[in-house]
Amino acid sequence: MPGCIRCNSKIIMTRTTHNILFLNSIEDTVWGGLENWMEMTGLGLARRGHNIWFSGRGGSKFLKRSAVHSEIGIVPIDISGDFNPITIKALVDIVAENKIDLLLCNFVKDVRLAGMARRMAQKYKIIWTPGVNLAKKSFSHKFLFSSFVDHVIVPSAYLRDQIVSSGYIESSRFDVIPIGIDDSVWRGNREEGRRFLQERFNLPEDAFICLTSGRFVRQKGHCYLIEAATALAERHDNIFFVLLGNGPLEKKILQQIKESRLTDRFVLCGLLDNHHRAVFGADLYVHPAVIEPFGIVLVEAMAARLPIVATRVGGIPEVVAENETAMLVEPADPKQLTNAIDLLYNDSTKCESFGKAGFERFHRHFRMETMIDRVEKTLIEAAL
Repeated sequence: MPGCIRCNSKIIMTRTTHNILFLNSIEDTVWGGLENWMEMTGLGLARRGHNIWFSGRGGSKFLKRSAVHSEIGIVPIDISGDFNPITIKALVDIVAENKIDLLLCNFVKDVRLAGMARRMAQKYKIIWTPGVNLAKKSFSHKFLFSSFVDHVIVPSAYLRDQIVSSGYIESSRFDVIPIGIDDSVWRGNREEGRRFLQERFNLPEDAFICLTSGRFVRQKGHCYLIEAATALAERHDNIFFVLLGNGPLEKKILQQIKESRLTDRFVLCGLLDNHHRAVFGADLYVHPAVIEPFGIVLVEAMAARLPIVATRVGGIPEVVAENETAMLVEPADPKQLTNAIDLLYNDSTKCESFGKAGFERFHRHFRMETMIDRVEKTLIEAAL
């Protein structure tokens, strides 16, 4: 496995295998973008010869989903209070038994546990991999990040700048590495996807399908999409909206759809196995988020050759190319969202152009192998 040493201030590639632990204290039933990133990254590094373990709450979806990969070791840990000595000792034992030299953390709690355990265990480097800005301007966070975190990997410059503004981690300790997806999995065709959506959800053959994927939480802006859908349904008899995902706001979203008299225009799919089939079957991808540090769903849409309508927030302008692969609108503005969707509904040439450009952009910047190359390089240098 490629590694490196320093010689006369230069980095020379050698052959090194690292023992890497991914620590994630996410709640038992939750699976989000960061968990998906950890699964992809851990699996990619394992297939390059590194020894990989995942540690989290026993019985969590994070561990259950990751356990299907024989290349990844699963180590449950009882995570309760941030300073629980039993949890810290358990992490110390995991590190010692597996000779961990790199520990990748998700939440602030994970960073704290990793830092406390490092005081009692062999030395290892702590790499923070946040999907959102969790840094607060407090004394405890200043101590935590300045003392414990050796390096940070984030998916967008937007998120890096947000965290740097806290003043506790200098920008030199960051690497911006866009999230990639596995193009060997993201293969399909429109005909198969259309057939899947039409047969499973009883959609008409001439349906113009707007697809949205994301947890049902305030940040994803589903309420603004429903407002836009009200106006669009009045203009077009064949426009439908497919929502992939679940989350705490599901009942509220269903209620808004019902009150807007749009139950015949919306399909809520939940979490689908092989959800890429649904993405390939759509005509347009819509992402109405009000907060979005990156947006891996936009990468998936480009991989499926879909034109995109999204909001101009967070890291989204870094992922898509405005007016080339996507139309961007201001967040929380149903009228702009309506007009952008309507424009693409009426312009098949622009839809085709956006889809083609998006697919090319995906291949240039967002393939999983490209991401793993960069993550591996960062980890190798961090381990020195």
